[in-house]
Amino acid sequence: MGIRRADRLWMLGGLFGIIVIVLAAYLLAIKPIYTDKADKQQQIGDQEIALVRLRTTLNQLKTKAKNQASLTAQLNVKTAALPDSYDMPNYLRALQTSGTAVNVAVSGIGVGAAATVTGVADVVSVPITLTAAGAPANLSEFINRLQKVQARAVLVQSINITTDAETPTKASASVTLAAFCRKGPKCKPAAG
Repeated sequence: MGIRRADRLWMLGGLFGIIVIVLAAYLLAIKPIYTDKADKQQQIGDQEIALVRLRTTLNQLKTKAKNQASLTAQLNVKTAALPDSYDMPNYLRALQTSGTAVNVAVSGIGVGAAATVTGVADVVSVPITLTAAGAPANLSEFINRLQKVQARAVLVQSINITTDAETPTKASASVTLAAFCRKGPKCKPAAG
């Protein structure tokens, strides 16, 4: 009976040993492989999402590339609106030419000291005051040309219109505006 019992113990010990070996093999060899496989599949999923995003971005860039000529033209217009120099003599001549085009006499032009625009460090503002005389409709057209037609970016800050009581078809406007340029060697705020 002692031999049978010893055989059973060896058999149970062997079975226990097999279970330990199987568990150890699973925990040390098989489970890391499954974990690595799951990580690789997650990485593949992430890369597929990144690939979809990159393809979307590529398509958007291709669309923008087709519009490059149009965008370049818009950039040129905006660059002209915000030059890199004051060029006040030419701009003042352009103001007078613009006035003449709509039968408005531009006179009494005064240019103030340039200053950096608050909140926009790369832009300089040059205050300009002028007097324009002509018919009220022509003055309106002149102001419209200042804001929309001319190439240079300006902000009309105030307009004071007075009409002649004896001749209501004639009016005079005192206009205060700010002309802008990009800060650089030829366009600096006044020292102060």
